[in-house]
Amino acid sequence: RKPSARRRRGHHEGLSWPRRISQRVRRWRLLEEVAVQIFYGAIQILGALPSRWVLKLGDFFGTLLGTLDRRGRRVAFENMKLALGEGMRDRERDRILRASSRNIVRSIALLLHLQPLTARRFYDWVDAPDMHAAPEAQRIKEKGGVLVSGHIGNWELLLGLRILFDDFPPSVFLAEEIPHEAFNRVLKKLRSHGNLKSALRKGGARAVINVVAAGGSAGLLVDRNVRRQLGGIYAPFFGRRARTTPLPAWLALRYEVPLHPIFLFPEDDGRYRLWMGPDLTQDLEGSDHHSRMVEVLTRVNGVFEEIIRAQPELWNWTLKRWKSRPNVELEGYP
Repeated sequence: RKPSARRRRGHHEGLSWPRRISQRVRRWRLLEEVAVQIFYGAIQILGALPSRWVLKLGDFFGTLLGTLDRRGRRVAFENMKLALGEGMRDRERDRILRASSRNIVRSIALLLHLQPLTARRFYDWVDAPDMHAAPEAQRIKEKGGVLVSGHIGNWELLLGLRILFDDFPPSVFLAEEIPHEAFNRVLKKLRSHGNLKSALRKGGARAVINVVAAGGSAGLLVDRNVRRQLGGIYAPFFGRRARTTPLPAWLALRYEVPLHPIFLFPEDDGRYRLWMGPDLTQDLEGSDHHSRMVEVLTRVNGVFEEIIRAQPELWNWTLKRWKSRPNVELEGYP
């Protein structure tokens, strides 16, 4: 006969608290592993589907996300008011948000669809110039460097650029950590290509510093809010000060290596176009290290701002970019 709730509760209460915690941890890990296997199954399915179906699925679920995510919608609308002005109609903000959500989901879907990512598959989807012949790439090969990007265009597929440069020194990038160890292992495997290794953002700065100090390169997404406790410093972004990670500027100035913005922009045919900007550490006017660092970060944010103004649909508007704020007029920011 099925035991009563009281008896079941009494059984658990009879266990010591370490055993109760141990049971819950084991149960949670089991559920996590099951979810990971389902995720692997989804990768297999997406890999088998025609590419046009994957793009359509990405657009469908992206539109669904942009419609149903109320929290994201609130943050995105507030960001658009700050960045693009109060005069924009809600209908236009809604259009931008849904297009942005489609871009996000499509980027993730393609990362899964193209596994295992090879040079041939990368070139099938990306219109890239001969980077080996570019003087910027040669300088990075000789000295190392810092490549900065953001949640603009397809930042996931951008990591695949590393497989084209097997003869380059090792590279590392900082990855966002999610509170699920098993999923972090899966994502690390999907995002690592050749000599490109990932380091979790929390505590990963040391790994990035070691690679650049040894002559390698680092790839960083730098359009998130970084709290003061984590080293964030204010740099202008859409006319307002926004806490920005100083790591890319510090690395470039400390080790005298170039710092280039780099992005993958979507094309009308569903493919992407690689764009690399100039070295942002040239001709600095600051008189001390801190002022030069702020100057570099201001240039980085300026590149992001120019791109977002031209194509606002490409940025992830749900990021709380101005969460740390020095301005009293932003007290209502979500």
